[in-house]
Amino acid sequence: MSSTMRTVVSLLSALVVAGLLLFGSVAALLGQDHAEIDPRREAYREWESIANGRTDFDVSNVALVPSRLAVAATQSGCRYKEAIGEVPLRFIRVEGHRLALVFCFGIIGSHQLFDLSDLTKPKLMEFPYLVRPEGFGTTSWPGKVAWKPDSGLFEAEARSDLCSDPGVRHSYRFAGSGFIVIRVEVTPDSCVQGGWSTIWESPRWSFPARPGDR
Repeated sequence: MSSTMRTVVSLLSALVVAGLLLFGSVAALLGQDHAEIDPRREAYREWESIANGRTDFDVSNVALVPSRLAVAATQSGCRYKEAIGEVPLRFIRVEGHRLALVFCFGIIGSHQLFDLSDLTKPKLMEFPYLVRPEGFGTTSWPGKVAWKPDSGLFEAEARSDLCSDPGVRHSYRFAGSGFIVIRVEVTPDSCVQGGWSTIWESPRWSFPARPGDR
């Protein structure tokens, strides 16, 4: 084989190798993008199948709980499977956010609330709550939560399994990024319905006028 022919063959071989490397790199990038896109598409496809165009609805079948929400609830310690037949999981839309109220089985039981704005990453929400003897803290176990669409408020009742212990009820407004406590009420007996007395209520803020304002 002449030197010229050997040179041509070497060049062709080099081009083939370069093409294969380039193809492999492009395929890897496409595969990476495909892997990143698929979970989101899968999550939204699953949601559309369950919601069927609805924004406010209940689910009492474990098989219909979105898979990523099921994982998030389990990781948070919520025993939702044991209660979903009696206390359905509730999906609602508030302030442009898709929310899920999940009841967790226990001696008393408590709801947890997840923000599903990103269906691939359900976010467990925290509630401000009264800490005795004074002040406020936060919790993801606020008690039994009810959504009141007429007032636009959430009410969370926390009771004890001992009747001699007081019950506490917090009223919240959802502000998109989190919950704002509006009112705190107590009842002296956790086993008695009603008898709520308001012990704290959010003031309506007013700011002094700046110098020069009329």
